[in-house]
Amino acid sequence: MNELDIEIVRKKLKTSVILWFFFIVSILLYAGIVEWMQRSGGEAISQNGEVHLVFIIAAAFFFLAAGVAKYLLLRIPAQKPEWDTRTLSGRLVNASLISLALSEAICLMGFAEYFILRNYDSFYLFFIVSMLGMIMHMPRYPQWKSYLEQMTGTILPSGGIE
Repeated sequence: MNELDIEIVRKKLKTSVILWFFFIVSILLYAGIVEWMQRSGGEAISQNGEVHLVFIIAAAFFFLAAGVAKYLLLRIPAQKPEWDTRTLSGRLVNASLISLALSEAICLMGFAEYFILRNYDSFYLFFIVSMLGMIMHMPRYPQWKSYLEQMTGTILPSGGIE
């Protein structure tokens, strides 16, 4: 890889980190709305345990799906195709976005449950699991470097996104 290729990787990584930041901000926004509604006197509308169970099962599925999707998108084939740096970096961006979106969906389920059941504590359970997913799937240079080195057989600098 030449120096221009490293710059493509760094630009794509910076973009992914910025998008990751906005995913974090979005779930913080959901928490802010829940706090505002709770302070405004939100009372429980109903206590439907079945709805809560459905949301819990869906959240567990999305949490697992985020990791599986990332794994499948970044699986290294036995016969490595001759992809350029832009294509490989694009795969890393797509894998990050999909896993982050699935992690955000967990918080959205808690947000929806809060609107349906007004279950304040349950929202924060979903929020914490979502935040955990976001942290686990944060785009990081060492992971990207490892993937690109395995796919291309080239050693990349240890730098980061500077």
